[in-house]
Amino acid sequence: MGEEVGGRLRRLRAERGLTQRELAEPHYTAAYVSSVETGARTPSGDALRHFAARLGVDTGELLGVTSPRDDVRLDLDIAAAASDFLTGRGSAPKLRRLARRAERLGRHRQAGLAWLWLARYTEGDTRPRLVAAAEAALGDDIPAYRRLAVALRANVLIGWGEPHHAMHLLRTALDASREHHPHPVLLLTLHAYLAEGQLRLGETTQAARHAGEALRLSRGGEEFLAELAENQRRLTETYLGEGRVTDAVAAVAVLHDLLHERALRPVLARCLYARALVRRAEDPEGALADLRASRTAAPDHAVTLELADLCRELGRLDDAAALLTEAAEAIPADSPHSASLTFQQGSLALARGDLEAAEAGFAHAIDVAALRDARGVLAASVDKAGELLRDQGRSEEAADLLRRGLLLLGAEEDLPGR
Repeated sequence: MGEEVGGRLRRLRAERGLTQRELAEPHYTAAYVSSVETGARTPSGDALRHFAARLGVDTGELLGVTSPRDDVRLDLDIAAAASDFLTGRGSAPKLRRLARRAERLGRHRQAGLAWLWLARYTEGDTRPRLVAAAEAALGDDIPAYRRLAVALRANVLIGWGEPHHAMHLLRTALDASREHHPHPVLLLTLHAYLAEGQLRLGETTQAARHAGEALRLSRGGEEFLAELAENQRRLTETYLGEGRVTDAVAAVAVLHDLLHERALRPVLARCLYARALVRRAEDPEGALADLRASRTAAPDHAVTLELADLCRELGRLDDAAALLTEAAEAIPADSPHSASLTFQQGSLALARGDLEAAEAGFAHAIDVAALRDARGVLAASVDKAGELLRDQGRSEEAADLLRRGLLLLGAEEDLPGR
């Protein structure tokens, strides 16, 4: 046993970058640590507790054994690391160590959840590998946990330019989950990612349907979920302190559900946006509320522009102007949103009766839309500018503008004799 403990002690000390002296102090010597690491001596209970405290692990990890209480502690450690990521203070090395620790202890579910958290907050080529590690760890677990990785796998596929494959994975997982394992947080996750994916594909009606289901299943905003999670963490600690380990196991599972739901807040913001797009025609005030909530949860240029457009349509011109001023400061000139911004500036000028500014705004929108290949904005700008010119009796200019717009949209210019 001494040799096994020594090997674990040496590995954990090296992972944390500690010298033997730093691990030993203040109660032991570097020579004593060396003798333990080589297996020459078996550490006492006091020494094990000292080393575990210095390394930030349980004594069970040094001994290679765990108890249900240790499992809950591991879950709490993963939850704490996940909470740090949610508040922008996350440490990837810390979470990676927890994943490796869970693997060494044979706790595959905890390892899979740790890899999932890392995958959520990692970009680039590393992300697919982390998703694959989570899938491997959760491969023999219950379906609800296995399918948590599906959403991130779908997100990776979208990044690779395979959105239709991603949607197929999500729909398959959703159908199976509804039929056999209707876990609320899993259903929320799958509906939310389906809504976001279909929004990317331009399938607005289907996106709104899944968005509605996701929003129905969600429990509240960021502050509310954070409060629930903290209360659940304290409850878990209380149960452990009272020796009610079975209750602690159940409580920490709820804690992880709450953290996963918190991690979905940016995706749920897109769900609010998707629902607003469909809701706008029949319930503009409801759409307005959705857009404002979406913008608060996760600021996005598309949401800001949609909100400004709806405010203008409802006659709230000062609100629209403030939003467009903010958007103009935030949207780069080479952004795909720049065409929509210039069109809306022209529309706002028209709503205010400033015909000169409206004409200039639509002319600029035509140029920007042509440059950015924003065909929808280009067509709308030509239509609005042409209507404005016709209303002023400038029919020839309107006809010339229409001809130019058609050419920019790809129509062939009439040849003599045709």
